[in-house]
Amino acid sequence: MPRWERALVTGASSGIGRELARQLAEDGTDLVLVARNETRLDELAGELDVDCEVLVADLADPTERSYVEERVRDHNRPIDLLVNNAGFGTTGSIDDLDVERESAVVDVIVVAVHRLALIAARRMTEAGSGGILNVSSMAGFMSSPNTSTYAATKAFVTNFSESLHSDLRDKGVHVSALCPGFTRTEFQDRADYDTSKLPDAVWQSAEDVAREGLAGIARNTAIVVPGMQNKVGAAMVNFMPRRVMRFAMRQM
Repeated sequence: MPRWERALVTGASSGIGRELARQLAEDGTDLVLVARNETRLDELAGELDVDCEVLVADLADPTERSYVEERVRDHNRPIDLLVNNAGFGTTGSIDDLDVERESAVVDVIVVAVHRLALIAARRMTEAGSGGILNVSSMAGFMSSPNTSTYAATKAFVTNFSESLHSDLRDKGVHVSALCPGFTRTEFQDRADYDTSKLPDAVWQSAEDVAREGLAGIARNTAIVVPGMQNKVGAAMVNFMPRRVMRFAMRQM
């Protein structure tokens, strides 16, 4: 299995991204930490016993995103593992949601992932090695009323990652989509998503999700679904008629 020398992790200031950075550091991987919150990034960098670069950027902003793109292109300090983790969601009926806010969800989860992955893929294929781990979601496997933009963006991430996996598997580059379900992070609070009725059994920790994601990219597994409950759910989606799935998601 590969050992990553330097990884760039977007959305590293909290949640799954922060835990991915921690676990990579435990394995001796140097890091480029990307997020909007400089204070949190500095705190994380100070806790880790590896070389950490802090890169403050809002991936919804094309100018700020370009700084991250240039860092991925840098041949002098090469990135051999790109972790596209940054993302956020909104909740509500699509006709009530703010257009600009919904567009920002697409910019961060689709546009930024697409551009950074393509830039990384070109540099990594030239080097003959590397890895791209795109954090997707179980939401990408199904329709999701009240979180329709988020679910659609994650469907893109999963399908895009699977295609990249096939394109690059014979060129020395690993590509995986990590598709967690309900994970205890700040994501639900930020999206104003009410989880009070969800049983404890459906939840995973960010630590467990990150561990399975890193194991999956090391093995070059195309789609990584962490947790038995999520594996069962993903399998059920494959056999469930779309009409039944839409009804079930509306009830949830």
